[in-house]
Amino acid sequence: MTSCLLAVTACSTSGSSSTPEASEADVVAWMDKVCGAVDGTVKAMSDEPPIDMSDPAKLKTGLSDWLGSKVGAVDKSIADLKGLESGPHPKSKELATAAQDGMGQIKTLLADTKSKLDASQDSTQVVTAFTEMVSKAGELEKAGADVQKKFDETGLAGVAQKASNCKGLQASPPSS
Repeated sequence: MTSCLLAVTACSTSGSSSTPEASEADVVAWMDKVCGAVDGTVKAMSDEPPIDMSDPAKLKTGLSDWLGSKVGAVDKSIADLKGLESGPHPKSKELATAAQDGMGQIKTLLADTKSKLDASQDSTQVVTAFTEMVSKAGELEKAGADVQKKFDETGLAGVAQKASNCKGLQASPPSS
């Protein structure tokens, strides 16, 4: 579930660029890097956390380690996006920053959950902390929608469709 939400968020976090005379190829190459930065987090979030209800200590440690590795992946995505702020399109910084903000919201949710897990005294508190994180999935979707709106406002949807890393991020809508 979390990885699906991140794919939606990631798809939304594609960025833009900074010089008016940039060629479309330059903008597509830059967009590919932006999507690649986001894809690192999406791939990191695609595995399931280790859940062993038979041993509360292992449950807590496993989930905490899992969340810690996810926070590390998000940090890398944010750093990579920061390095892409001066791209070949006039709105590069604006879009790279919007993508960083979306990743930052994911990081906050993961880090807060990890803190609650680490402070928990029993398996019930561990499960409660993790369940709270899952229940906040709507916040991640909203963050993704906000970034998608910013992305759409720049008119770069067509460029994203030409960038291979962006194609991999575009989640198909869930079937009802």
